[in-house]
Amino acid sequence: MKTFRGTRESLRNLIPPGPHAITIGNFDGVHAGHQFLLKQLMDNARTRHVPALLLTFDPHPLFFLSPESPFRMIMSPEQKEKVLADLGLDILAILTFDKSIQMLSPEEFTLSILWDLFHPVLLIVGEGFRFGHGRTGSIDDLSRILSPLGVTVSAVPPYADMGGRVSSSRIRKAIDHGEIAEANRLLTRPIEVSGPVSEGEKRGRDLGFPTLNLIPPDHRLIPPPGVYATRTLIGGRFLDGATYIGTKPTFGTHRPVVETHLFNFDKNCYGEWHTVLFFNRIRGERSFASVEALKLQIAADVDKARKLLHDQPFTGSPRPL
Repeated sequence: MKTFRGTRESLRNLIPPGPHAITIGNFDGVHAGHQFLLKQLMDNARTRHVPALLLTFDPHPLFFLSPESPFRMIMSPEQKEKVLADLGLDILAILTFDKSIQMLSPEEFTLSILWDLFHPVLLIVGEGFRFGHGRTGSIDDLSRILSPLGVTVSAVPPYADMGGRVSSSRIRKAIDHGEIAEANRLLTRPIEVSGPVSEGEKRGRDLGFPTLNLIPPDHRLIPPPGVYATRTLIGGRFLDGATYIGTKPTFGTHRPVVETHLFNFDKNCYGEWHTVLFFNRIRGERSFASVEALKLQIAADVDKARKLLHDQPFTGSPRPL
């Protein structure tokens, strides 16, 4: 997959010439619903012998329009790029979202962005897709403007399961409620958070359970406080472990932490990049009357995490739909 990013002017010089099959959206999570649409895009692109292209935006329009919003992303831009490449997308075009893009009318956006930059022969979007200033543009507008130019505009119905439509908002709700297995099922891969190993207070080591500490990135959605069965990618290896997210109420700490204890691993990894994949929630956060009571509970958490992870596949990649 080739990735191109920049303003409208820079993308005009970067995007390979020729027709494309395209779709548009933020695709946060690249969940099962997104994959359903992307498969149709890529299948049609192969039939037409043109590249399959996703147009997305940076920053997310909500961050630009409401910088103080509590909105949190399910995945990092780096993870999104990797997942899209694993799925077989040909081109990822990341357009800088700014005031000039925000103010484009539906017709201006269609002609000066979609047509001028990508020359699509096919445009596939989800039903209910809205775009342009004030989200006033619809699929009907896309068809009205692009069909006379020879572009096929297609709307994909929502992808649903027994629980209803699969959407990023549904996944956010599941994560917020600690329903990790359900969120993973909808995503088709484990929730993950990445970052460098930071130096902590070394309380885990003092308790007999050394941890890798991670400061959650800003605007990232992470599971709620509690203990989780996790698998960590570090140094090119996946290692099983148990991860604590919270504020350490037993010790009166208020700064949120993500601390992972890896089984049979005790190495100084400060500064090393690691990715924590979440599989199951073991329990919520709570305080303990003594350090000894906390140690007993951690031992029980570790034992449960081992059992939960025993049959988990070693992967963070999407599962085929």
